[in-house]
Amino acid sequence: MNTSALNLPVVTIQNTFPEVIQEVQEGIIPYDKFWVSCYRASETSIHAKVNAELDDHDRDLVLLKAVDGDVEVSKDSTGNYAIACKPLGIPPTSVLTPVQEYRDQERSNPARPHRITAFDVAPDSSRFATGFLDGSIFLYPASSIQYPRDSLVPKAIDTTKSKTTSRPHLSGITSLKFFPSSRVILSTGLDFSLTILPADLPDGSSRSGTRVSPVRTMRAHIRSVTDTAIVALGRNILSSSLDSTIKLWDVSSGEVISSLASQSAIASMSLGDRMPVPPDGEESVPPPSRDDREIPETNSKVVFCGLDNGSFELFDLGFKKSIYTSPRSQSPASLTSIVYSQSNNLLATGSASGIVSVYDTRSLASPLTSFRRLETGIEELAFIENNGSVALAVATSDGLP
Repeated sequence: MNTSALNLPVVTIQNTFPEVIQEVQEGIIPYDKFWVSCYRASETSIHAKVNAELDDHDRDLVLLKAVDGDVEVSKDSTGNYAIACKPLGIPPTSVLTPVQEYRDQERSNPARPHRITAFDVAPDSSRFATGFLDGSIFLYPASSIQYPRDSLVPKAIDTTKSKTTSRPHLSGITSLKFFPSSRVILSTGLDFSLTILPADLPDGSSRSGTRVSPVRTMRAHIRSVTDTAIVALGRNILSSSLDSTIKLWDVSSGEVISSLASQSAIASMSLGDRMPVPPDGEESVPPPSRDDREIPETNSKVVFCGLDNGSFELFDLGFKKSIYTSPRSQSPASLTSIVYSQSNNLLATGSASGIVSVYDTRSLASPLTSFRRLETGIEELAFIENNGSVALAVATSDGLP
């Protein structure tokens, strides 16, 4: 365990609390309760019941009051609720609820559950894709989101009969990435391969969905492919693997243009623009590529790789070499997620042991901060920019974002 990492508190709430509040607000029931639990490492957990009932004078107002536990529930100007717990030092923490909930009855049947192992949303938000352990990929149309919301209860959308399916891999899907056009998707699997699939939405006249086959399958890795990146419009793509290599591909031919070797198996990677001053202090302008299959945009890119040995490595695609490797932590765990934001000079890594570290890319020797919430592995990280501020979204293997 990394003793320098901050231990963040955890707030959980009954997942049906929006339905509880809505039923009280609509007068279906006079009052009801939902539970809230707060946790902090090495301290006694606090569990509370929150009573929801209509105000005596304003019948559109639902009053929330905690009973059987020291927590506070408030509502902000946007209509979202926040939970605070003074004994554990937890300030008002926003509780965000889904806007939409998509359900495919054939895949979400509790009697025959199917674990989603990869997911992506098209750049134009018109569709999304899910990948599964059996090597199958399902593509669904997305519905537009209406604001402001009239309820905290997510809109239920049945996608059972509206899907495009494919099974391009022999075993589990490890990553899915839409091309910038939103009409093509790149997939990778535990079977060492990459495939390119049409991302066509199902024909409205079809009642059983549409099945598609890969337009190209690419093989060169000798162990599972863990991540991918798409350069510019997609003539070049990158893949990382547990075979400790990054491969640059020419999409039109399906051939490998170049391969870079890492010192450890690669669990994750993130592509971005070259920094003005590289960590190795060498020249910042690489020579032009001699391979016509490599597009000019590739020459200006770098890729950060999260390694299985707990460190991260930076490769320059123009110079075709590794230019930085981070020190290993005292208790190394595989870096299962990594994300780079060149515009904000930030890098974030997430480990299988649940530690998130944030770095300034101008000084990579030590993190700006490290934190963990629980010891569950980090599945995905994403920087989110909003009105000049930068936030970090974290998805963990316990399902608590």
